[in-house]
Amino acid sequence: MMAWDIDVKEKVYQRLAYEIFFRICNGQYKLGEKLPAYRVIATEAGCNTETVRKAVWDLERNGIVIKTRKGNFVTQANEKVVDYREKYLTNIEKNYIIAKQKVNGSCL
Repeated sequence: MMAWDIDVKEKVYQRLAYEIFFRICNGQYKLGEKLPAYRVIATEAGCNTETVRKAVWDLERNGIVIKTRKGNFVTQANEKVVDYREKYLTNIEKNYIIAKQKVNGSCL
C-alpha cells in the first residue's frame, strides 16, 4: 500500500510573499518604490497584518524588500529580482517534476 503524501509545504505568508513578488515583476510595485502599509496589503489580500509582516520579512531576507525607518521599499537592484525569479521558477519546475512522476502510469 502506498503512503499518503499530503504534506503542505507552502505557508500562507510564503504564498503572499510570492503574490507581492509577482506584483513587483508585473510593475505594480516598481523598483525603489515604497510598499503599501501592512494593513493595506492585508485588507486587499484578505489576511491579517501578521501574515503580511512575515511575507515582507521573507522578501527582505531574500533582498527583494529593503526595510527603512520610512517603510518597506522594493529593492532598486534588478539583479536581486532576477535571481529571486530564477529561484522561484526552479522550485516550481522541481515540484512539477515530482508531481509528474506521481501521476505517470497511474492514470488510465
